[in-house]
Amino acid sequence: MSTSAAHTYEQQNDAALDSLFNKAKALRGITIDIHGDSERQRGTLSSASDTFDQFGSRLSNTSSHFQRTITNAARGHRLTLYLVGAVVGVFLIWHFFF
Repeated sequence: MSTSAAHTYEQQNDAALDSLFNKAKALRGITIDIHGDSERQRGTLSSASDTFDQFGSRLSNTSSHFQRTITNAARGHRLTLYLVGAVVGVFLIWHFFF
């Protein structure tokens, strides 16, 4: 093999090695970007999960409060009905007997 052919092969080898190095460097950069993006998305998902947990807790508390309010309102309406019935009863007794 001649010296110029060896030199040409050496240059081609160096060019291919540089190209491979640049591709590996680009791939490393892409991998780092993907890792950073996945970490940001994990943080966002964690935050969303916490928000939904808080919402579920608040919704449960609201539901319990609403149920207690309805139960107490039913008792209050019953008491009002008894009082109105008593007043009407007293009025009827008063009207018929006096």
